[in-house]
Amino acid sequence: MTKRVFVVGTDTDVGKTTLVCALLERAYAIGKRVMPYKPAQSGCVGASDAQRLHAAARLGDLALEQIVAFDFPLPLAPGIAECSPHSFGERPEDDTALAYCRDHLERGIETVRPELVLVEGAGGLWVPMPGGTWQPRWIAALASHVVVVGRAGLGTINHTLCTIDALRRLDLEPIGFYLVETTAPDASSPSNAAVISSARDVPHLGTLPHAAASPRCLLTPLLDRL
Repeated sequence: MTKRVFVVGTDTDVGKTTLVCALLERAYAIGKRVMPYKPAQSGCVGASDAQRLHAAARLGDLALEQIVAFDFPLPLAPGIAECSPHSFGERPEDDTALAYCRDHLERGIETVRPELVLVEGAGGLWVPMPGGTWQPRWIAALASHVVVVGRAGLGTINHTLCTIDALRRLDLEPIGFYLVETTAPDASSPSNAAVISSARDVPHLGTLPHAAASPRCLLTPLLDRL
């Protein structure tokens, strides 16, 4: 049975796509079939997240259309971009979009037959999603495992711990966390991961360095937790 991991950020622009691309590239290098999936993206300029993920996966039988369910032009949270100019939350929650996304993912898995699917979320945890829903519902519906991704620099202790705590309150226990150096390391970088791991007893799966080749150790700790 294909395993599915939802990758949720502590915020937007914390390096989720860069990290998932690094995991995909490592999977390709060691001969593992790992399929990326992006439930919803919005406001893409240049290469979209889905295009980057598709290129990194290097699965010849995987079409770009198989890995992204919703693509909105406005640079807003997907649920708000979908209903603009109407305000998010003015209508009852509707799971139609989520059901479509779940079926879309199932069809992709049936075609590609991957060993693992990495589902990259939108922004942080509490993100408005299509149908007037919130992202935690999509996490529960699309994957059985969750990993958290945060920036490696100053402030990430608070942001990562808050995300872990919120996931636990939702009965979505994270199996680990990654940090990404989105900028050059600062004075907090050497200690952040150890503090987070000790504070919540959640494994640190690795840190993606800034402007450096992807380390080989990033994928194995994740696979070991599944």
